[in-house]
Amino acid sequence: MKSSVFTLESFDGYPLTIKLSTPNKSQVGKLIIFVQGTGPNTYDNHRKIEEVEFNYFDLFAKEFCKRDIAFCRWSTRGCSISENSPMYVNIDDEKYKSYLPSTSVSDIEFVVNYLKNQEQFKNTKIILFGFSEGSQIAPLVALNGKANIHGLLLAGYANENLRTTLEWQLSGGSSMVNMCKWFDYENKGYITKANFEEDRYQLRQTYLGDITFEDYDLDYNGIIEQKDFEIMLREYKNQVFNAINSDDDEWLKNNYEVRITSAWCKEHFKLSPAKEILVKLNIPIHIFHGKDDASIPVQDVLDIDKTFKKLKKNNLHVNIFENHDHDLNYLLYPMKAIISEGLQSIFETAAII
Repeated sequence: MKSSVFTLESFDGYPLTIKLSTPNKSQVGKLIIFVQGTGPNTYDNHRKIEEVEFNYFDLFAKEFCKRDIAFCRWSTRGCSISENSPMYVNIDDEKYKSYLPSTSVSDIEFVVNYLKNQEQFKNTKIILFGFSEGSQIAPLVALNGKANIHGLLLAGYANENLRTTLEWQLSGGSSMVNMCKWFDYENKGYITKANFEEDRYQLRQTYLGDITFEDYDLDYNGIIEQKDFEIMLREYKNQVFNAINSDDDEWLKNNYEVRITSAWCKEHFKLSPAKEILVKLNIPIHIFHGKDDASIPVQDVLDIDKTFKKLKKNNLHVNIFENHDHDLNYLLYPMKAIISEGLQSIFETAAII
């Protein structure tokens, strides 16, 4: 495997910093373009967790190239590599404002067409690998038809528009996925006081401190359910949407977990949901989703699978993995040198798509 970093001026003149990893071959049959998830990302995504440092994309580059597949990624607009842990990314606020769904689509089209003009990739199949937000952007590129895309690998897939997903996340949906994973021992969809106090995995004393069952049961009905977290998050949810509506990027910068801008949100809110895009595509589509994904409900994947079956379309292939999170348990690799079942499935699928 060999890797190179270079800069290309995109469709609007913005300099994209690109990293390309290729197998040691003069001609490459397949090239995977990674479509980044939400927020500040670089072509390495260098990270530090519990004193372990790693480059997020090293695993993908190694596994794809091992299968004679080239792998390309680039830094999100406004982002550059930093020496400051744990995220190792510098953000230029003004340039970051140009990171929008529309520019992401156009950047992908530009890079794909540039690479297809290179001798090494003239006869290469192009596969888009979209993770999280990338699972929304990649189908748009395929639908546009300005770049010749042969297939989609989508992980952490959201079937609905970002507004709907954000509403779910900020109305207790995410919280209940996490809580039920640790306290709902009968898969009821809610948590009883007996379950909470049993604390089978000893989460309370480790992470929750002195919080009691009653502190969560805000509607006083004897169970912990999504409605309790909706009450808990109501004020914060209103603040988030107010900041978006009023273009208060400073509030979002200081109070939202992931670095987003109001312009990015508003443009996403206007997009058709992925469920309306995928059904228009006839190329192979493979979805990989963790059942314990707290960012996107697994129901989204079940819904799109049902839609394709109803339409008798056979180009969608769905993979749902037990005990996998939004990142398909990626952290098992840097922390324990284990490639999760979900990620292994992506690599194996890439070899045959």
